[in-house]
Amino acid sequence: MFPLPYFFLGLATLISLSFLSAKTYIWTDTNGQEIEAEFVRSTADTVTISMQGQELDLPLNSLSVFSKALAIKLRAESTTEKPANLHPWKDLQGRIIQAQFLGATSSTVKLLWNGQPFELSLANLSQESKNLARKLLNEKNGPSPTPTPSLPQPVANQEKNDSIEGTNPDGPLDLDAMQVWISADDRALRAKFIEFEGDELTVLTSADLEVQIGKENLSPQAIALAKKLKAFNDERKKAIKAFAELRKKMKVPSLSEQDLDKVHQFKNTEGVTISANFIDADDSGVTITLAGKKQPLELTWDRFSKESQALLEALRRKSLTSNRAPKTIPSKGGKIGYFASGPFKGYNGVVQTDRFDVALSASGTSLKIWLKSDNPKVSPKTFGVGLRAEYTDKTNPKKWRRKGRPIVSFNSPPEPSMNREKTTLSGSFSNGGTFQYDIELNSKGLLFWGKVRDPGGEEWPTRFSIVVSVPGFVPDSKNKQMNEIMPYIGDGTLIMQPESGKSRVYPYKEKWATTNNKFKGQKFGSLKSATVMGFPYGNNKMMINPTNTTGMSFSRHVSYGKIFPFQGFSFEYYGRENRKEIPKNKALKILLTGL
Repeated sequence: MFPLPYFFLGLATLISLSFLSAKTYIWTDTNGQEIEAEFVRSTADTVTISMQGQELDLPLNSLSVFSKALAIKLRAESTTEKPANLHPWKDLQGRIIQAQFLGATSSTVKLLWNGQPFELSLANLSQESKNLARKLLNEKNGPSPTPTPSLPQPVANQEKNDSIEGTNPDGPLDLDAMQVWISADDRALRAKFIEFEGDELTVLTSADLEVQIGKENLSPQAIALAKKLKAFNDERKKAIKAFAELRKKMKVPSLSEQDLDKVHQFKNTEGVTISANFIDADDSGVTITLAGKKQPLELTWDRFSKESQALLEALRRKSLTSNRAPKTIPSKGGKIGYFASGPFKGYNGVVQTDRFDVALSASGTSLKIWLKSDNPKVSPKTFGVGLRAEYTDKTNPKKWRRKGRPIVSFNSPPEPSMNREKTTLSGSFSNGGTFQYDIELNSKGLLFWGKVRDPGGEEWPTRFSIVVSVPGFVPDSKNKQMNEIMPYIGDGTLIMQPESGKSRVYPYKEKWATTNNKFKGQKFGSLKSATVMGFPYGNNKMMINPTNTTGMSFSRHVSYGKIFPFQGFSFEYYGRENRKEIPKNKALKILLTGL
């Protein structure tokens, strides 16, 4: 039985119809072309398949002998096992599942899919599906007054989040700590608060990936936590801005460049003195290392006495005019060495070109790309790349969890570098398994491949994939009108080229569902390449292009609640036949070029 959807991010958020899709199969035509799609139904002459909610009718005589036999087999099974009272449920992206109606409130609908009950937010369903929910509720209970608004409830027949409790919004809170966020369907995510604007929460995961989560996908407790942390964050921003103005007028001691490498005495507001080296400082705080230690400490300015603040400000100003190399922190445990100061603080390997910058994080599992624009009014657009090793935790048979496999150590980790083009990372996972990730960065673009291995007897196998995220870049987009959004997106466009068939063009200003409807009924196989271009990226474009897609899966994902392309999307690439390896001859390539 397929597990219920997971609170999994990486570039996906909460409960999504795409996660509830039926099993997919490989369909091969008489010419040997393959596509991966779900079986919907079959007649004596045709088979209907579904890809991302779009149904396609294929003549049986156009299929290979094996695919034709598969269609006949699935038709026989569906006619004998088809559940009663199934209804189509469509989300705002046009994705559809067939499920049985169980009940509804003013904000959710409860469905039975694949033998398992779950709830969906009405806010994320099409108007047609909302009307269907109300109609079926009236048929079940008879007409009744509009029910009192109720909050989303935990998924039926599931225990309330096993052993993990969400961070209490009324308890002691630390803005810089990892919080436990509980979703509307009772899933947990550990992540650091970044911002809560409009109806969207931005958090930073332990894999150094920024993720946006819609308010409708959060539990009431998580919403309260987000509001509380936002209030703290707003106060902190005001204090940081005020102190930055104060520091400009601060009288500071005269220092030489040699003082940047000396051990200094710093005193805190309680009068305690420590011996430490200055590493870096900016408006938000100060980074130091205790004398004789290598691991950095990041402290806010208000932790220091006025005399120490003046000394730290003097060191900060001197560092801005110094030609010294950025300070570095050595590898330790599950982190590789990284720059402790400078514009690429927290990163291990950096490549800078006229067109883009790219940096490998200290986690060794994520990279960030800054695509520059020739238009000074357009800020660089960022993209993320994640090297993902994950498994399915089946401890609770009623609630499987999709989890990342933690890295505990690296073998001969590379030192921080500003010009290293080739990087090989290898090491061990917490379950005793191993990995090897290979990365090539140069002025033309990026190349990724790798593999994971499990120890003998591993009950929950590790899977390896590469995820490329294209984040949303319109601030508070859910509360803006299209005329306010257009100056940000212009003619921004996503172009997807399948292995067979015509390419599809998705204008950023057009809803996913609207564009999908234009191609309804057209054959669209698995992806061969994807390109983003247009106004947001200046005279540049980014193409994601697997070297060889034979036996591989390359697909686009849209997080639930994202209606327009400018709100963000992602791509996932993995071996269809071998989930543990992406070989070099099938590496994922990202090209960043001019138009």
